[in-house]
Amino acid sequence: MMKMNEKVYNLTIELKKEMDNDPRFLLLDELEQKINISDEVALLAYKKDRASDKYNDLLKIYKEDDEIVIRARKNLIKAKDELDAHPLVKSYLKAYNEVRLLLYEVNNILFKDYKGKVC
Repeated sequence: MMKMNEKVYNLTIELKKEMDNDPRFLLLDELEQKINISDEVALLAYKKDRASDKYNDLLKIYKEDDEIVIRARKNLIKAKDELDAHPLVKSYLKAYNEVRLLLYEVNNILFKDYKGKVC
């Protein structure tokens, strides 16, 4: 007779295999690879990171409602919007959200009996 731990382990391995072959996970992996080699996305991400660094640096010196901070925040929002508007990034974020929701559902199914309990 199979021990409970062995059964749980085997079911976990089976679930992992199913997820590895699920089209949503495969698409997410494919899009991540494309993003990682895209010069356009890299440039947009760099611009966003630079705008974020500048904004955070200015917050150390000025107040949030200071004009220079407001301009920096607007530049950061613009840079973030440009990155998010790139077709590859849009596709990736959509695929990521689908996988995230699936994982959330799996988590709820697997651990619903343990929620709110303190061990």
